[in-house]
Amino acid sequence: MSMPDQSATPSSLLSIGRALVTAINSLAGVFQNVWPRVTGTFTMPAAATLTVTQPAIKATSVVMLSPTNASAATLMGGTKSLYVSAIVAGTSFTVVTANATNAIGTEQFSYAIFSPS
Repeated sequence: MSMPDQSATPSSLLSIGRALVTAINSLAGVFQNVWPRVTGTFTMPAAATLTVTQPAIKATSVVMLSPTNASAATLMGGTKSLYVSAIVAGTSFTVVTANATNAIGTEQFSYAIFSPS
């Protein structure tokens, strides 16, 4: 096992650290350009279907839903679990309960849309 270089100065370590941060930021930028994302929120009404307006959505987008309150988590853990039933590019996406019965109307969600370029 080799020992760390004891001759490194604080300024050279700082330069290495800055170079690493720059490289990581560049890599993050590449990922965001290749796989851009849009986020938002919605509250499910007392209905089985909701159309969420989102002009940034594309036909090839992937929508990820995340419950943000207890009633939404309960909905997602049961037979009413939401799924994305339709995407209209440049307009909206539609979520539907899996068993076609109404939600309570208090379920809050956040979403992230990933769209490959």
